[in-house]
Amino acid sequence: MNVIEFLKANERKGPGSFNEDARFLKDNWNWLKYSYAVAIKVRHRMKDMGLTQRQLADAIGCTQQHVSVLLNGKVNMTLETLAKLEKALEFDLIGQALSFDHQFLSDPIASEERTATGTSSLVQGYPQRKKKGPKKQ
Repeated sequence: MNVIEFLKANERKGPGSFNEDARFLKDNWNWLKYSYAVAIKVRHRMKDMGLTQRQLADAIGCTQQHVSVLLNGKVNMTLETLAKLEKALEFDLIGQALSFDHQFLSDPIASEERTATGTSSLVQGYPQRKKKGPKKQ
């Protein structure tokens, strides 16, 4: 019996097969990469703080089993969950990436918050997109 025959003979049948797992990873990679990154950061922070899964669960108001699932890195976390993790672990998961102007949020159409190009101060520093339309000759 060669290796291929052995693998086919011992292939796991039913739900959770290798092909299904691979398809899940391929179809969901856009959000899974972030979920894995968050799980790694949370695990490191828990270790630094000496927290157990049970203690983190109590801090964010869920079960230890749910924390275990979150730390597995294969769950699409809500913004609410991420905010609870940030508060409980006293560190920044995504907040720095979202650094925003609080005044902009309170009055999004305030004229003093607009620039000459019509974009808000929230997006200053990013290159303007090229306008689409017919080319001038």
